[in-house]
Amino acid sequence: MRSGSSSAPPPARVGAEAAPPDRPGRPMRRLLLMQLKWMGDVLMTTPAIRAARRAFPEARIDYVTGVEGAAVLEGNPHLDGVIVWRRGVAGLRTMAEIARRGYDAVVDFRSTPRDAWYVLASRAPIRIGMRGRGPRNLVYTRQFEWGEGPAYMAARKLQPLRGLGIEPGETPDLALELVIDQGERDWARDLLARHGLLEPGPDPAPIVAVSPVTRVHYKQWGPGRWAAVADRIAESGARVLVTSGPGELAQARAVVEGMRYPAVYDYGPTSIRQLAALYERCALWVGNDGGAKHIAVAMGTPTVTAFRHREGAVWTEPGERHRAIERPPVLPCIYPRCGDCAHLSCLEQLRVADVEALVEGALAGALAGRRALG
Repeated sequence: MRSGSSSAPPPARVGAEAAPPDRPGRPMRRLLLMQLKWMGDVLMTTPAIRAARRAFPEARIDYVTGVEGAAVLEGNPHLDGVIVWRRGVAGLRTMAEIARRGYDAVVDFRSTPRDAWYVLASRAPIRIGMRGRGPRNLVYTRQFEWGEGPAYMAARKLQPLRGLGIEPGETPDLALELVIDQGERDWARDLLARHGLLEPGPDPAPIVAVSPVTRVHYKQWGPGRWAAVADRIAESGARVLVTSGPGELAQARAVVEGMRYPAVYDYGPTSIRQLAALYERCALWVGNDGGAKHIAVAMGTPTVTAFRHREGAVWTEPGERHRAIERPPVLPCIYPRCGDCAHLSCLEQLRVADVEALVEGALAGALAGRRALG
């Protein structure tokens, strides 16, 4: 945790220890941050972790999350510890551990009825969560709301910290943070070389990661469409690496089998941090909405993502490096499994030509940026 290496330096220790609201004169000694599920959402909280550390440089700051969330927080220099949450009876042990540590405050970024039980178990004087419906609101001593209109999720995740007197400011630091070490970088280099994706010489062909997989059907644009986009990438002279996670290899294979050009996809299992090391070596990441995209963002790799309608602005970092394309708001949806949520979920109407054009522009911009850097 705090002793681990990082791609970003730890915040400077400035000023005296801050005190939480309504507790004048008493310093924040122990703070718990919580996002039990969704690895991508955990990554979205890393700017909030840094902000909390800047505000309370001497406090112990812990984080409770699931196994995948713990993997993306491993080595985070702004945390003192991570409590790994698991379902079932193991969750009761997590509650007991939270209660034992005696936190002064808990910030619950997700705030579902299940999460509320863990917040309540903390017995912390300050318990911050999102305003919802029903009795769970009684658990939280301070409540926050996302506000009107779309906003980047990493900026939204800063809002709960206002309950601790931490203001995000006009230009908050929204960089996602995932720490990898030299061993993982060496592993990625060796794997890419073994599969013929690394070329010698001063101007090697760029590697583009294509992530056409998803665990939820309504985020899947389709293997045939991704195969067409991957072929266009290969036609440009780039090498294609089709990535996938546990249980997703069949989706990756379906894309590669539909391509006219060769691509690497069956390279063995990877950890989250190994996948991050692969993305760090790529000129561009392209794929479905999901946690893999946020890993690429954390590693500084430009991205192009296919989104459902109204999701792009929420899950895409502002700026030129990361591009979102949404299906147009046209009804009816013809995807057979969308059901009543057709107007929110269906990607059938997102055109291959539009995605190809966006990818070509993003790849040209990424390569120009690399040449400018040297």
